[in-house]
Amino acid sequence: MSRTTPPTGRQRPGGAFGPARDVARDSSIIEAVLDLIVESGYADLTMSAVAARAKVAKATVYRRWASRDDLVADALESLLLPSAPAEAATAETFRDDLIATLTRSSACLEPRGRRFSTVLAAATASHPQIADTMRDRYVLGQRQGIAACLHRARERGEISADRVDHLLSPGRLEIAAVISLMVLQEPLLGAVLDADGIVRMVDQVLLPLIGGAHTT
Repeated sequence: MSRTTPPTGRQRPGGAFGPARDVARDSSIIEAVLDLIVESGYADLTMSAVAARAKVAKATVYRRWASRDDLVADALESLLLPSAPAEAATAETFRDDLIATLTRSSACLEPRGRRFSTVLAAATASHPQIADTMRDRYVLGQRQGIAACLHRARERGEISADRVDHLLSPGRLEIAAVISLMVLQEPLLGAVLDADGIVRMVDQVLLPLIGGAHTT
């Protein structure tokens, strides 16, 4: 069962007239994008190929998304959860919260989602618009997830408000460094980012960089 949800980011608004938009069709189009990029890469992705895989008319795709880049951006966003998973919301420690949040938001438990993000990251050098998509969607989503963990840790008394403000201030690189490692771990280190990798990243990189939190 797929967990892909209908996109909301760059999709064209529904028309004022005619039948209501079929949400299931939106999801099938996003599923098609995820599959095709994993199979063939970003460079070979076309709206026609997406329509064929989703079993819809090409006009149906264009009615929803103005461009390939908009469609890919929404496909990427579909991999990110808009709110914290239950494990994070009920976590008793900052460490457990980070592990639960990053495990879900990185899609590391889903091979296709993990591969999709890796392929897009590899395409940034030759396709600058994909670099923008990664920054606007994946990187921002991960930063928001870590920021939410920091705020919950502050509420539990594990980290001071001043430290949270310092870490989230413009120009700080602690969180950016971790997100960069999440995006580039496979091409740079040859290691797939899995659940164990998230635990190691939290323990060996993120917590030491952040500091100031009671993690015992």
